[in-house]
Amino acid sequence: MSQLQKSFKLLCILKSWATLTLENISSTLLTVGSGGLIGFLVGFALKRVMKILAVIIGLFFGALIYLQSQTIINVNWDKLESISESSLSVISNYMTNTEQISTIMRNLGIPLAGGLSAGLVLGFSKG
Repeated sequence: MSQLQKSFKLLCILKSWATLTLENISSTLLTVGSGGLIGFLVGFALKRVMKILAVIIGLFFGALIYLQSQTIINVNWDKLESISESSLSVISNYMTNTEQISTIMRNLGIPLAGGLSAGLVLGFSKG
């Protein structure tokens, strides 16, 4: 490759970097920031809802155990176990489906999806 070709290639690279204007950078930062804020709020609310559901489910099972120990009701624990196992397997299959994540990334774009992901993790840890 000659010196002229190398110089032309360098000039093309520098010209492509010159298109990064303040408007492009500010719109990207706005997208990342708004995605982060929305992700934080969703993560915070999601963790609160999960805590409330865990308390409600714990109280429900505690009440079942108490009522069975007082012989007020008779609980078929094997049937309850099979129902909960099938429900948990459906939920785990849904949560581990990476095809949906790639679809979200394609539709929203990397800056918004990155901001949403970071905000979701931060909101979930603070909630």
